[in-house]
Amino acid sequence: MELHQDWLQGDWTKLVQENFDNEDRPSDFGNVASRWLAKWGEPVTSEDRKDRQRLLNRLVRRLQEEWYLVLIDSLENILKGNEDEGWSDFSDEWWVRFFQSLLAAESCQSRIVLTSQDLPAQIATFGTRYQNFWYYQPLNGLEELERLALFEKYGLLVEAESPGRPYLIRIGAAYEGHPLALRVIAGEIGSKPFDGNVVAYWNKYGQEVEEVEKAIEEAQTKGITASADDQWQLHRYTRELRRNVRSRLERTFGRLKEDVLNAYRLLCATSVYRCPVPERFWLSHLEDWDCDSDEQEKALDALRERYLVEEVVENDQFLLRQHNLIRSVALEHLKQLDEEMSNG
Repeated sequence: MELHQDWLQGDWTKLVQENFDNEDRPSDFGNVASRWLAKWGEPVTSEDRKDRQRLLNRLVRRLQEEWYLVLIDSLENILKGNEDEGWSDFSDEWWVRFFQSLLAAESCQSRIVLTSQDLPAQIATFGTRYQNFWYYQPLNGLEELERLALFEKYGLLVEAESPGRPYLIRIGAAYEGHPLALRVIAGEIGSKPFDGNVVAYWNKYGQEVEEVEKAIEEAQTKGITASADDQWQLHRYTRELRRNVRSRLERTFGRLKEDVLNAYRLLCATSVYRCPVPERFWLSHLEDWDCDSDEQEKALDALRERYLVEEVVENDQFLLRQHNLIRSVALEHLKQLDEEMSNG
């Protein structure tokens, strides 16, 4: 916001936003470059689209000569790799050439802000060579007071004398303040059968948090020292945390399937949507299981109670969506559900 107000003087025409979470839009360099140039009033012919080097030269020159603020979110979605090693290289080599050209330039009027769950190794390598144009800022999860505030927001007792407070502190620390994980856990504690009883929840599922605590302790005792390699070790640790969050969601899905089957079916079925859609789209999926309107609403309410569905307003329309991490897990469960139905 400071960059936009102070640096661009509030000129929204100079702001460019690209979100690689949007699977409906091509994310290869050629298509993105063409979109940006067209937005800036530069015609892009079919011949231009075939010539990646020409597109790159035009785009870099434009960013060098004009003032733009470019926000690129979820960069990890155009990286390749695996869960263990990390997604650190670009799937499209032309993105590598684009960022290298910008970082190697003598001057550049524009600014580009990237967000990514994985640090692209190729950009990091260039950045160490061109430090005048490169700044890396790791973002951490919520701090302890922020974690407690989140739990309180979702109806849990966090006062100093509350018997559940120490357990909430341990839960928040185990997941390093990851907002999605803590929100899902708060939803589980707040819904039946616990109805907000943190101690009862801990007595039932505390061993899950203890497993995460053990994993964190092991990661911290692997000899992380103050050296130039720290950020890579920390990024491996971050991937370990994401695996723990995913494991947490798997357990949540399993309990949902056992306790509220229609809600589980609804969550799986609606994972097909890549973007927010009207509520009726969601509810229509339960018609395949002969659920009446009352049963459909109860299933959706169960997801709301557990914070497994997000409500948004876009273009004056009330819509529903799934967090990307939840959707990723739900898509896998949808395949299992389809197999169960075909075998049943």
